[in-house]
Amino acid sequence: MLALLLFTTNNAPVTATSASDPFELGGQILGFLHPDEMHAASMTWLKMQITYSQGGSTADAQNVINHARNHNFKVLLSIKGIKSQLAANPTAYYQSFATFLGQVALLNPDAIEVWNEPNIDAEWPAGMISGANYAAMLAKAYPAIKNANANVMVISGAPSPTGFFGGGCAA
Repeated sequence: MLALLLFTTNNAPVTATSASDPFELGGQILGFLHPDEMHAASMTWLKMQITYSQGGSTADAQNVINHARNHNFKVLLSIKGIKSQLAANPTAYYQSFATFLGQVALLNPDAIEVWNEPNIDAEWPAGMISGANYAAMLAKAYPAIKNANANVMVISGAPSPTGFFGGGCAA
């Protein structure tokens, strides 16, 4: 069941649900060790992160998809790249990354997350961290995925909490 939290003008929460959209639970895995425990916890999704390197193959993605399907899980692939390759030529990298994501979409995962934590220098090149740069990547990735397989959900990369503003949301 999908639950939405809505607010009225007097800030009283209102919850709306849709019976046609069942709630589904999953977990990010580092390896293929505990599918029985995941099923026992009522998980139906498996998330795994893989790393794209220019010129690399889709073999890792296929392996994750095969494992998920063999254990009756839906699969969310979180796909990031190598930040030094991105920094060397962002425009060319955006295109090669998008092409790779399209190739992965042809393998029929249920969802693809485009990069992860593009707001921190551990995952994205220092000096290039900006919403505009990530949006430029997503602008190439989304149509590449959807043109390859319209049924694959596209998930934007999750930002990491940084504490930059001391816990507040002010500049």
